[in-house]
Amino acid sequence: MSPESLAALVALAVEPLGLPEESLRQRLADAGVKDPGAVLRGLTGAGLARAEGRLWSLSPAGHEALRLAHDALAGAHDPSPTTPGMEECPSVPWLTQVQTHWVEAVSINYAVEPERLARLLPAPLEPEVFHGTAWVQVLMSSLRDMRPQGLIPLLGVCFYQVSYRAAVRYRNANGDWRRGGYFVRSETNDPVMRRVGNALKEFKFHEFGEARMVMAREGDLLTTTVDPEPEFPGGRLVGVFDTRPSTLPPAGSVWRGLEDLHEPLVECYDALGVAEGFVYVLTIDREPWNARFVRPVQLYCEYFDEGPLAPGARLDSVLHLTECAYRWRPLRRERHAR
Repeated sequence: MSPESLAALVALAVEPLGLPEESLRQRLADAGVKDPGAVLRGLTGAGLARAEGRLWSLSPAGHEALRLAHDALAGAHDPSPTTPGMEECPSVPWLTQVQTHWVEAVSINYAVEPERLARLLPAPLEPEVFHGTAWVQVLMSSLRDMRPQGLIPLLGVCFYQVSYRAAVRYRNANGDWRRGGYFVRSETNDPVMRRVGNALKEFKFHEFGEARMVMAREGDLLTTTVDPEPEFPGGRLVGVFDTRPSTLPPAGSVWRGLEDLHEPLVECYDALGVAEGFVYVLTIDREPWNARFVRPVQLYCEYFDEGPLAPGARLDSVLHLTECAYRWRPLRRERHAR
């Protein structure tokens, strides 16, 4: 469908009682359509619009064409489109489609050796490589009012969470590459949320651990601590961050600026899991991060200093963001290439 025809369909759709031809032609001219008469003749010839007396309106076929055009536009801008053969498979549809807010969060970005990260990934996932290295983000956040969509915030749960998200990709059964994040480690300070999460298919691919956590602010300084319970060793974290924002990366970072790292590390909406010949895709629809570089005053992260990605892990940069709403889509899955 041409842009001119689409403009005419939209103009008619917002006037369900009909639109006089003079007004319709004027709206199309205002929208930059050079020959409104030709557009209207094309719509009537295709059975998408009709004129009854002085009023123009959409036909049923015109309404359907507009819906299809809307779906096509939405799909073209979908950061996680559904591919042929992909199916929805939520554990409990009402319960597992949740919404929440990140009140405050930090993304601590580590460059790691691809070979070391590959050992932690289930097939067919493989590390995405940018600037010669693989990447894992430590995402520590304060979550507010997590609840199933449709419930009032008063019924939500507030807690802390830390996730170690590796940038990965895989090739599906259609031969297409899909990218996302794989959680090599996760903890929360809420034992109830941990038990609920670990009972659901959406989370069985990266079991939540339990830890004592703090995110405390004093002026521009943000202090974060994670002290895992003894049965989840290796995840101690202490960080103090000067949150005065900067659009410039720190010295030594491989990124030229925020735009440079935006697609590789920020525009990552899919959490991936692998089981029984399928890759499971949990997509988060969220507001823009609007993150800024901040400076770590003090930082110790046991997982990278002494864990499975050491030696060779290197702190590259830290991002800070506040007030970001997000919601989950229903869990999907698709076959992967063998």
